[in-house]
Amino acid sequence: MRDIARNFQALPLVSWMVWMAMAVIAAPVMALPALGTTDANGSSILAELAAKQIAEAEENEKSDESVEEDLWLFSQNASDLADPSDPFVFDGNSVEEPQGGVLSPLSETEPGTNGTIIEDELEDGPLTPPSLRLQTAAIQEGDDFSARARAYGHYFLDSNVAVVGAVDVSTGDAFSDTDSTGFSVSELFVVASPPTLPSLRGAVGLIELTSFFDRNSFAKDSLTHFINPVFQTNPALATTQLESQPAALFHWRPIDEVIVKAATFSSDGFDDLNFDAFAGELGVNVGNLIVRGTYVTATDDGNRDGIPESFQLSRNGIFGPQEGDREESYGINAEWFIPELNAGLFGRYGHHRNTDLDISGDTYSFGVNVLDLFIEDDRFGVGYGRQLSDNDRRQGDRPDVLETFYDIRLAPNARAAVSLQFRDEFSETVLGVRVRADWDLLELFD
Repeated sequence: MRDIARNFQALPLVSWMVWMAMAVIAAPVMALPALGTTDANGSSILAELAAKQIAEAEENEKSDESVEEDLWLFSQNASDLADPSDPFVFDGNSVEEPQGGVLSPLSETEPGTNGTIIEDELEDGPLTPPSLRLQTAAIQEGDDFSARARAYGHYFLDSNVAVVGAVDVSTGDAFSDTDSTGFSVSELFVVASPPTLPSLRGAVGLIELTSFFDRNSFAKDSLTHFINPVFQTNPALATTQLESQPAALFHWRPIDEVIVKAATFSSDGFDDLNFDAFAGELGVNVGNLIVRGTYVTATDDGNRDGIPESFQLSRNGIFGPQEGDREESYGINAEWFIPELNAGLFGRYGHHRNTDLDISGDTYSFGVNVLDLFIEDDRFGVGYGRQLSDNDRRQGDRPDVLETFYDIRLAPNARAAVSLQFRDEFSETVLGVRVRADWDLLELFD
């Protein structure tokens, strides 16, 4: 199903590039209804779901203290991803205060001074309207051009059940969370929470797993943070088929400081629907420090994207990983926000192993983001990272990158950034430019 959609080229490349350029250029001029002072973030879906449950709990005379704990679970992650599948964020200490749509109260309600929801003559019927948003973006990275239009939204079937979907039209390879070009359905799933157990969330369907695992407020999204993919999803985890997949996912928060995520998914997508893969993550929040440990095991999908040095190894005349090889990866991900400096530090380490080839590789990255450095709502970042590699077998330059970027807001719904990368032991210099614009389509056409 998904692969049929992927193979459908919705627009000729030239007309798509022209359309994208017009949309991006027009964004700052039009200054259409924006999504709030923070960028598009799908965390509103389960935040709204949480708000519904809070309202229902209040009707059952739930204590204010318990309500606050439930609400805190849905604090916004500051990575500003344009992904609808961002409801399970753990980042209670966001580097940006949640704005409209993230922890916004129910219709006809107002937030109290202590963060609780105060009801104001709630009417019968749906408490949360549907959501439909559009993001257009373009990245020029050296001689490589990439562009994407992403429409995403959700609809509540019940007070604690919602349908979530996202479709992309794209060209180029700069978007690590878009694994194909042309037209693709990146997400279509149902998400729900038991009314009697608000700390548990579950989703089933086509899920972009990188939106849930290995999140980071300072190194995740190519349209908010660094452009190079080494600073996005941990390469060790991404190589183990952690992408848009048919999956069943669960999220549980036993105590305020701990969050547990687990998912089973099909390594080969819909081509061979077989839930032979597993991903698990434990997150711990201590003050302004968040640490996540992630484990993924899956089978190789035949895309030839394993450890580069594995292609030196031959089995029966075939070099490198083969479809069906068992792979496993470990990753650790940390972020620390320093309010006094309005800056955040991040670091990642990943280890990937192909058990059939008996080869393993490592990857790591670290850096800093500084917010509001020169003007309000700007972001400056510097990071160093090394792609997945087997140091003992590697020949040639190290696959590393040093990147710095500066991102500013052009209009309420448009941003732009410039990036400079030094790759492969500083042997290659790449200048990058990106622009993006976000719209709330339901407000636009209301």
